Amino acid sequence: MYFSFKTIPEDFLVNEILDFDLDWVWDYLYILFEKKQLNTMEIINLICKNFNIKRNNLWIAWLKDKDWITQQWISISKKHLKQCWWQDKFLSYLNTFTKTIRIWWHSLPLSVWKNKWNHFTIRLRKRKTLPDDLKILLEENIRNLSLSWFPNIFWYQRFWKWNKNFKKVLKIFSWEEKIQDNSYEQKFKFQTFWSLWFNEYVMRRWDSKDNILNWDIMVNWWNAFWTDIAIFMDNKLFHFDYWKEKENIEWTPVREPSNNLWESDYNSSKWIPTWPVLWIEQLLCKQTTPWRKYDEDILKESKFLEWWYKILKQFKIYWYRRPLWILPQDLQWERENWDLILNFFLPTWCYASTYLTFLLKDIDPAWCESNNLKILRIKQEL
Repeated sequence: MYFSFKTIPEDFLVNEILDFDLDWVWDYLYILFEKKQLNTMEIINLICKNFNIKRNNLWIAWLKDKDWITQQWISISKKHLKQCWWQDKFLSYLNTFTKTIRIWWHSLPLSVWKNKWNHFTIRLRKRKTLPDDLKILLEENIRNLSLSWFPNIFWYQRFWKWNKNFKKVLKIFSWEEKIQDNSYEQKFKFQTFWSLWFNEYVMRRWDSKDNILNWDIMVNWWNAFWTDIAIFMDNKLFHFDYWKEKENIEWTPVREPSNNLWESDYNSSKWIPTWPVLWIEQLLCKQTTPWRKYDEDILKESKFLEWWYKILKQFKIYWYRRPLWILPQDLQWERENWDLILNFFLPTWCYASTYLTFLLKDIDPAWCESNNLKILRIKQEL
C-alpha cells in the first residue's frame, strides 16, 4: 500500500457551508461547532438529555460521522433556548465535548437541504513511494476528476459496518422479521435498503456509458426539493411544475411527468440527471421509452411493488431524487513531505469517499480495500 488514511483525526477535515446568509434577526441561535470522535446524533442526544428538550427542538442541515474532524451548524429557537437556561449555559455545555467556532442569529431555523457545500481537506500520508508510472496516472486522475462527472453513489457510512442496516431491513421487507418501531432510526434503516439499489442503478448506467439519456428527469441542484425540474430530450429541457402536479394527482408509488410548461436549451454545467432513492409519489420516465428498462429491471429485482408500497405508505417514508453524477468544485492538491493533500468542495449528500475511490482504485487497490473504499452493489449482498 502506498498511502495511509486517517492516521489522526486531523487527516480528514470537513466544513459545512450554508446556502444562505444569516441575517442577525433574534429568532434562532445558530452555532458553528467543531467535533471529533462523536457523530451528529450523539451530540444531539447529549443536548436533549442534559436540557430535557425534544429532538425536534434542535435543527441541523445534515449528519456528520464521528471518524474525522467536522465543522457543522446547529440552531435552536429563542423559546427553547430559554428551556436550556439561555445562551451561555447552552454554549457552556456544548463546549464540554465540541469547540464553538462561530455564533449568529437568524430569522428562520436551520433545516435539512440548507447546507450548500461541504469543504474537504484530506491528507493521504505516504507509506511507500509511488512508481513513476503511477505518479503520472495519479496526476491524470486528479485532472480528469476535476473536469468530468463520476457516480454519486452511497458509501459505507450509509450502511454501517458489514452493511448491517441493509441486511436487517432486507429481512423486514421479505417478511422474515416484524417492524419494531416507527422511530427516526428505523426509517433511516429503511432508506438504506433503497440506497443500495440506487448504487446499482447508477453503476449499471456508468458501466454502459449512459451518462445522460433522453427522458432523463433533471434537476438544477442536488435534490428535487425547491429546484427546477425538467425532462431531457435531444439536448433540450422540457420544464414542468413538479409540486403543482403532485398536489393534483392521487397518491401512487410510481407516476410519470405530464404537464410540460416551457422549454429551454440544455446546460451541462447546471443540469444533472437524477433517480429516486425511495419511490413514494416519485417520477419515472415514460413507460413507452427504451430508457424505462433500467427502472423496470430494478423495480422487478427489488420487489418494490411487493414490499415497499404498503410499508412506505404506512410509515409515510419519502425521500428525494438524487443526482446520478458528481463534479468536485475548486479542486486543489499539493505534495507536502510526500504526503498528498486534497482540497475540494462537494454538494450536500455527496461522499468524499466516492471521490477517493475513483481517484485511487487503479493506483492503490490494496489501500482502497483496507479502507472499505469500494463500490457497494446489490450483487455483493444478495
